[in-house]
Amino acid sequence: MNFSDLVKTGFNMWKYAQVNNTKLVTLIALGPPGVGKTAAGRQLAALMTEHVQRRNPAAGEAVLKVLDLSSMLPEDLMGLPFRDGDVTRYCPQSWMAPLCEEGAYGVLILDDLPAASAQVQVACRQVSLERRIHEMHLAPGVFVMVTGNRREDKSAASTLPAHFRNSVVILPFQPDFKGWEEWYMEQGYESDIPAFLHFKRAHFSRLPKDADDNGSFATPRTWSMLGQLLPSLSEDAIPEVASGLIGAGVATEYAAFRLLRKELVSPEKVMENPEKYLPNVSILDSPDKMVALVTGLGEVAARLAKGNKNLPVLTQYLRALAHCTSRKREYVAVSISTFTACKGNMKDMLLAARQGNNDPGIKGLITYLAKTLEG
Repeated sequence: MNFSDLVKTGFNMWKYAQVNNTKLVTLIALGPPGVGKTAAGRQLAALMTEHVQRRNPAAGEAVLKVLDLSSMLPEDLMGLPFRDGDVTRYCPQSWMAPLCEEGAYGVLILDDLPAASAQVQVACRQVSLERRIHEMHLAPGVFVMVTGNRREDKSAASTLPAHFRNSVVILPFQPDFKGWEEWYMEQGYESDIPAFLHFKRAHFSRLPKDADDNGSFATPRTWSMLGQLLPSLSEDAIPEVASGLIGAGVATEYAAFRLLRKELVSPEKVMENPEKYLPNVSILDSPDKMVALVTGLGEVAARLAKGNKNLPVLTQYLRALAHCTSRKREYVAVSISTFTACKGNMKDMLLAARQGNNDPGIKGLITYLAKTLEG
C-alpha cells in the first residue's frame, strides 16, 4: 500500500466509525525506514480537520500526537504511580490529556513500535487495543496509528506478539515514487533529485544493510532532506553533504548526474527550437542523458504553461519531446511524469496532442503519447 492509499484507508476507517458510532480499530503500517509512514499519519490528521471544519467551521483542529516509542520508557506511556489512600493510581503524562477530552478527534501515532523495548511494547498494548491508559480513555474520535519497520529491513525491529498482531489492521507500506515526486516538487525543491531518481529508481529507497561505512543510506526522507539543503550549499559542499545523507556511493552517482544535466543543452532552448539547438539527437546516447533532458523539458513546460496560453507552450513541448525521443520513445513517460509532478495540466496536454496530430514534428509521437496518458 502506498502513501495516498494508506491515508485514504485510515480516513475511511475513521469516518465510518464516527458515522456509525463504532469502536475504532488500530492500524499498524509496516514498511522500510524513511518512506513516509509517520507523514501519512500527519496527512490523515489534516484530512480529519478539513472534514470536520467543512461541516462546522468553528471546530478546532485535529489533535496530533507523535510518540517515538524507540526512545521511551514504559512510564512515559503508562504514567507514574502514586498512592491514593489504600490504592495505587497512575498520574498520566501530559500528552494523553488532549486526546481524552470530550469531543476530541485526531491521530495518535505510536512510532517505531517494533524497535521499542519489550516493556514499552507491553505498555503500548493497552492504549492500542483497549484505547485507554488505566482510567483515562481516548475520545471516540481519536484514531490510533502504529508504525514500524519489518524484520527484513534489518533495522533492529522485533516481531510483535501474536495477540497484538491478531487485534489490529496490519498494512504493508511501500515507497511511492510518483506520490513523493509530486510532493517534492510542490515544496519548490531542486528538480535534479527526482530527475536522477527517474534514472536510478533503485536508489529511491534503500535499506540499512545498504548503508555506507558511516551508516548513511538513501530513503525518501533523506532525499527530501538533501533537496531542502541544496540551496544553502556551495557546489563543492554538495557531494560531501549528500554522502552524509544518502551514502557515499549513491552520492557519487548523483553528483555525476547533476554535472551532466548542467552540461547538456538547456531544455528551454530545446523547447524554443529543437532542430536548431539539438540537431543531432544521437548525442543523447545514454539513459542518463536522455533522462536529464526529457525531465528538464517536462519541468520547463509545466512552468511556462502556468503563465501563458497553454496550448502553444504545450505544442512546443510536444514537438521538442518528439524530436528528443525520436529514437527512444520509452523516455516519453519519464517526461510526462515530471510534467504532472510539476502540476502540469493534463487536460490541456491532451488537447494539444489532438491539435498537434497534423504537425509533422509531433505526429509520430501521438500514438505512443495517447497510450501513455490513458495508462
